[in-house]
Amino acid sequence: MRHLTPLVPLALLIAACGGPAETTPVATSDFEVKLTPVVTETEWPWGLAFLPNGDLLFTEKEGGLKFVAGGEGTPSSVTGLPEAFIEGQAGYLGLVLDPDFETNRMVYISYSKGDGDANAAAVIKGRLSDDSSALENVEEIFWADARDTAYHYGSRLQFANDGTLFVSLGEGFSFMKDAQDPMNTHGTIVRINTDGSIPADNPFADGEAGAPAVWSYGHRNVQGLYYDAATGTLYETEHGPKGGDELNLVTPGTNYGWPEITYGVNYDGTIITNKTEAEGMAQPLTYWVPSIAPSGLVMLTSDVYPGWKGDLFTGGMNGPAGLELTRIDMENGEVVGKQSLFDGEYPIRDVVQGPDGHLYVATKDFDGIFRVDIAEAEAE
Repeated sequence: MRHLTPLVPLALLIAACGGPAETTPVATSDFEVKLTPVVTETEWPWGLAFLPNGDLLFTEKEGGLKFVAGGEGTPSSVTGLPEAFIEGQAGYLGLVLDPDFETNRMVYISYSKGDGDANAAAVIKGRLSDDSSALENVEEIFWADARDTAYHYGSRLQFANDGTLFVSLGEGFSFMKDAQDPMNTHGTIVRINTDGSIPADNPFADGEAGAPAVWSYGHRNVQGLYYDAATGTLYETEHGPKGGDELNLVTPGTNYGWPEITYGVNYDGTIITNKTEAEGMAQPLTYWVPSIAPSGLVMLTSDVYPGWKGDLFTGGMNGPAGLELTRIDMENGEVVGKQSLFDGEYPIRDVVQGPDGHLYVATKDFDGIFRVDIAEAEAE
């Protein structure tokens, strides 16, 4: 059963929190959830990917790739990765399994490559060895345009039904104006083939109006990316500045507005722009004021949690409204409610659905990886 309560906007209208309050109703559920630890020996876990048999791979920002047999217990290191540029928000980041992993065991990883003067997100692929101890025959298939900052990497990966790969790329913070220029990859989502070539039906494939790899642009820092295979729909969550985090439905060639339009302000409270919408620029499905710093994104396709099938889930890492797992109540492709599941207790970096149908989350810093379980009601 769904319960919707209007948001009380007064506190959200404070200028220091960002732009105008988002008025999506608050959604509630008939049950509560809890976090059950499954992997406790982690440092800065960043991306999660379950193997079909229930084993778990995850990246650590500074530690590379880790493997957990059975998806629970002590992780072991996976060798074979190239050395990453590790500084600020840079390091080992997103990962995804090949759609044909069961037959080819291919894994794709995004990481920060370069040095302080010139660095960017790169994507590699490699075969996970039969004993899951190493990546074999590692190849680089993409390297974004370089910048001289270790911030705003984006770097989530998702496969489409046609086998092409989406890669989210942050605008590097100090390169925010470049997000409005699709001729570069700052603040974009790109789409490539698994050999690194460019799909012929990309919106700028001819290179005349944009870089051939670019799928969409005008993004700030996309740290949540999810492809709904049932409908062929790509969703993303991205960080705003102070306020103005967004959930977007991503379509080819579309400009998502940053920094020409935003529902946020600078971190010091000064105005970036007075515009929250403009012709030719897409509006988010929903946004957050104050910020939650959304990271990770998944749609629940199982029946484990009553009434939640088809809803989106994103982590919240920071900000006045962060440290949570947010349920985004979806109906017919529209957001009809949002629910904060942990009330500011846990900073969550990634969220995925496991083969058992449960949601699993990685906390932002050193806490670990957890399964989301339904909490039993306390006896009266």
